[in-house]
Amino acid sequence: MILYAIINLGLIWALRRFRAADQRQTFRALLIASVMSDLALVGYLLLFVGPLTLAIFPSYLVMGLKAFYFREFALWPIVIPLLLGPLNVAALYVSERVALLNPEHWFVLIGLMGGTLGFVVLLLVIAEQRLGHIERLSANLAEAQSDHLAQVAELEASNNDLRVRNRRQQALEESLRAITGSLSLDAVLSQILDSLVQMLGAQRVSAAALSKTLGEQFTHATLSNDQRMNVRTDWAEVLARRAVAQGTSIIVTNVQPDSPWHSLAEFGIKSALSVPLIDPGGKLLGALTVVGVETSLFTDTDARHLTSFSIQASVAIHNAELHTKLARQGHLLEAVLNDIGDGLLVLNEQGAPILANPLAYRALQHSDAQHGGLREQLEQLNQTLRLNGQTVESMALQVGSEEQERHYLLYGSLVQVDAEQQSFVAFTLHDTTEQKRQEQRQVEFISMVSHELRNPLHTLIGFLKVVVQERVGPLNENQQEFLGLAADRADELNRRITELLEFNRLESGHLRLQLHWANLHSLITTTCNRFQVQAEQFGLHVTTELPDQLPEILMDNQRIDQVLTNLVENALKATPAGGHVRLSAQVNASEVLVHVTDTGVGVPADQQQKIFSRFYRLEHKSAQHGAHLGLGLAICQQIIEGHNGRIWVESEEGQGSRFTFTLPLVHREQTLNKVVV
Repeated sequence: MILYAIINLGLIWALRRFRAADQRQTFRALLIASVMSDLALVGYLLLFVGPLTLAIFPSYLVMGLKAFYFREFALWPIVIPLLLGPLNVAALYVSERVALLNPEHWFVLIGLMGGTLGFVVLLLVIAEQRLGHIERLSANLAEAQSDHLAQVAELEASNNDLRVRNRRQQALEESLRAITGSLSLDAVLSQILDSLVQMLGAQRVSAAALSKTLGEQFTHATLSNDQRMNVRTDWAEVLARRAVAQGTSIIVTNVQPDSPWHSLAEFGIKSALSVPLIDPGGKLLGALTVVGVETSLFTDTDARHLTSFSIQASVAIHNAELHTKLARQGHLLEAVLNDIGDGLLVLNEQGAPILANPLAYRALQHSDAQHGGLREQLEQLNQTLRLNGQTVESMALQVGSEEQERHYLLYGSLVQVDAEQQSFVAFTLHDTTEQKRQEQRQVEFISMVSHELRNPLHTLIGFLKVVVQERVGPLNENQQEFLGLAADRADELNRRITELLEFNRLESGHLRLQLHWANLHSLITTTCNRFQVQAEQFGLHVTTELPDQLPEILMDNQRIDQVLTNLVENALKATPAGGHVRLSAQVNASEVLVHVTDTGVGVPADQQQKIFSRFYRLEHKSAQHGAHLGLGLAICQQIIEGHNGRIWVESEEGQGSRFTFTLPLVHREQTLNKVVV
C-alpha cells in the first residue's frame, strides 16, 4: 500500500504537470500507468490478501478520487473501481469462502457494491453530460455550419457582384480607350452611345441619347432600334432638361401616362436613367440618357457607373471639340498663309525658319539667285530685335538689278510666346516693286510735263513783262492791273513747276548738294529782309533774333536758302493779319538750330508728322495767302537730311508753330563727303 501510494503520488504530480504543459501524449501514457498501478494493487489484494478485506477501502477511495478527478479526460479509469466489487465477489466464489455472516465481510461487500453502484451512477451521469455536451457541440456545429453557409452565400454574392463590376469596369475601360482614341467629334459621340449600351447591357437598354446644350436649346445624338426614337428626340430632351436643371442623376422606375414623363410612355418606355454631362471645368455640357421597356431596370449603382462614364465621356468630347477647333484654325492659317498678299516668315533664335508661306520662299529664292542678301538682312534684323528688346522694326530692301530688281518693305516683330519658352521673330515681306515702278513712272511723267510746260510758260512770262513794262505801247489803269495779276499768277505757276522739278530730282537722286563754307547769320538776315515787303502787304511783322555771331557752316547755301524761304512763306500764309513771324538761331556743342516761329493757326497734333509727306496739304480757313502742292516741306526735309541734320515742328493749334532744323558743326580740318539725296 505504501508502494502504491508513492507511485500514485508521483503519477498524480506528473499528470498535473504534463496536463498544465498540454502534453497530451505523455499525459495519456501516465494516466495508463496510473490505471495499471490500480490493477496491480487489485490483483495483489485478490490473490495474496484475499477478497472482501478492509485493506481495500483506502485504495478504493484513491481509485474513486482519481476516476472522478480525471473524468473529463477519460472514462476508462472508472472501470477498475467499477469492477472492484464484482471481482471481489467472483474471487470469493472461486475461493469457496462462503462465510458471509461475518460482519466484516458484509460491511466490505455492501461498501464495494455501493461503490460499484455509485461508480455506475457516476458513469451514467458523466455519459449523460458527455452526451449533452456532444449535443450542444452538434448544435453549435450546426449553427456554425449554417453561419458558414450564409457567409459562403454572401461571399458568392459578393464574388458575383465583383465579377459583374469587373466586367463593367473592363467594358468601361475598353469603351474609354475606344472613345479617347478618336478625335473626330461625330465618331466620339457615336462611340459613347455604343459603349453606353454595352456597359449597361443591351438586354436592358432599348435606346440611348447624348444631349448637348446650346444656350437654351439641346442637340441630341441617339441610338435605338426604333427609328421613331431616332427621329423624335423629345423623350431624351425631357430627361436631359431635368438632369441639367437639377445637376443630379434622374432615375425613373415606372413611367405612368399621367406622370411628367408621359412623352416616354408613347414609345413603351417604363424605366429611364439620365445623368448630367460635366466637362473638366465644371461646366454642364448636357446629359447622358438610357431608357428601357421594363420597370425598375436601373439602380443607384447604374447611376454611379454612368456618372463615372459621363466624366470620361465629357473629357473625350472636350478633346474632340478642341481637335476640331484646332483643325479649323489650322486650315484657316494655311489658307491665310497661302492666299495672303505678303510674304510671311518666322525665325527662331538660331535664325532657322519655323514657318513660311510660298511668297516668302519665292522671295528668298529670288534673292539667292540674284545674290541679293535677303537672308543676311533677315538674320541681322532678327538679332537686332532680340538684342535691343524692340518689338517692331522695319527697313526697305532692294534685291537684284535691272529687269530682276525687286523692292521689299520688311517688317520684323518680336513674338514672345512664353517667358519660359523660346521667342520668335515674325517677318512680313511687302513687295513694293510695282509701287516703286509706278512712282518712277509718276516722277518721269511729272518731269516730262513740267519741262513741256516750262518753256511756253517762260515765253508767256516774257511777253507779259514786255507788255506790263509798256514796251509795246501805253496801258490804261485797268489793263495795267489785270496784266500785273496775270504776270503774278504766271510767276506762281512757274514756282510750282520748279517745285515739281526739284522734287523729281530729289526722288530720282539727281540733286547734288554743293557744299562750301557759308555765313548762316547773313543768310538768315537776307531772307528776313527779302520778305519785309510781302509781310507788310499781309499786315504781318517779320523779325530776326540772332546771336551776335554764328559759326561758319559747311552747307549748300542755295539749298538752305530754299529751306528758309519755304518755311517763311508757309509761316506768312498760315498767320492772319497782325501776326508775327520770327527767325532765330542758337548754337549747341555739335550743331546749330534754326527756328522759324509764327503766331498763326498752328498744326493739329495728329498731323504734325504728316506735313513732311509729299503732296500732303494742310489747309486752314484763316490762311488766305495762297495755295501749294504739298511738296515744300518734303523738299526741305530731303535737303536738311542731306546735310545730316533734322527738321521738325512744335505747334499748338490756334497758338502758332515753330519749325526747327539743325545743321551739324564741322571743323575746317574735317572732311564732309558730298551727300547725294
